[in-house]
Amino acid sequence: MINHILRFFKSVPKMLAAGMVTITMMSPVAAQDSRLGEIVKRDKLIVATFGTAPPFCYTDEKGELVGFDIDIARLIAKSLLGDAKKVEFVVVNSEGRWPAVNSGRADIGIASTTVYPDRALRVAFTRPYIDSGVSILVRKDLGVKSLSELNSSKYTLANLSNPQMQERQKRFLPNVKVLTFDTPSSMFTAVRSNQASAMQMDTPVVNWYAANNSELSVLSENLAVVQGNAIFMKPGDFTLWLWMDTMVQEMQAGSRYSEYSEIYKKWFGKNPPPQRFYK
Repeated sequence: MINHILRFFKSVPKMLAAGMVTITMMSPVAAQDSRLGEIVKRDKLIVATFGTAPPFCYTDEKGELVGFDIDIARLIAKSLLGDAKKVEFVVVNSEGRWPAVNSGRADIGIASTTVYPDRALRVAFTRPYIDSGVSILVRKDLGVKSLSELNSSKYTLANLSNPQMQERQKRFLPNVKVLTFDTPSSMFTAVRSNQASAMQMDTPVVNWYAANNSELSVLSENLAVVQGNAIFMKPGDFTLWLWMDTMVQEMQAGSRYSEYSEIYKKWFGKNPPPQRFYK
C-alpha cells in the first residue's frame, strides 16, 4: 500500500505538467474560436445599431447613418482594424437588436442601449461608454412645468415598446394616457404633431430634440437616476467581451480619451467626464 502511495505522489508533478501543456495548447484555440478572431480575419466590424435615435444613431438627410454611437463604432474599428471605415452597420429596431447579435448577424451592438439586469440575461454588456438619464420632452404650448402637472388623463405620453418605459410611466405618471411606438423618431413625430403631449427618452436624446425644436422643452425632473449606455454582444465569448470592455475603459480614461472627447463634444456640445489624473 505504501509503495502505491509513493508511486502516486511521484507521478503528481508529471500529471500537473501534462495538464499545463494541455491548457497551453487549448488557449490559442480558444482565442481563434472567439468572434474577435473572426472580426480580425474578416477585416471588418459588423455593428447593430438604430437608424432613428438622434443624436446617438440616426439617418441624416443624405441617407447616411450618423450620430455619437456611429462615431464610437468607427473609433472602435480604427483601434481594432486600423481603419475607421472598416465597419458595416446593420440597422435594427428596439427588439431586433438582441437577435442581431445572438444570431451572429452582427458582432456587437451600439444602439443607445441602457444596461438593465433583465437585458443582461439576453446579452453581455461592457461597462457603460456614456452616462445617461431619462427625461420628459413636452410641448411648450401645454404650459406643463413638472411631472405632477403632466400626470393627468388629459395628456398623452409617447412610450417605446419596452418594459422599462412601461414601468417608469406607471411609477411616475400613472394617470396619463399612453401611446406606444417602435422608434424614438416615431415618438418625436407624435409629440411634434400634437398626437402626444410628451415623450420619455434618454436625457441626451430629448435635450437634442429640444435644442433643435423651439416649440419643445425638457422637464427639469428626471424619471430615473443616472444610468449607462453600453456595448452589447452574444453572451459566452469572454475574449471578445474583454477586448470591447478594455476599449471602453481606454475611451473613457485612457489612451483613446482624446478621440472619445472630440466625439463627445461634437454631439453634446460639452466635455465628457474628465480623465483620471495624478497629482
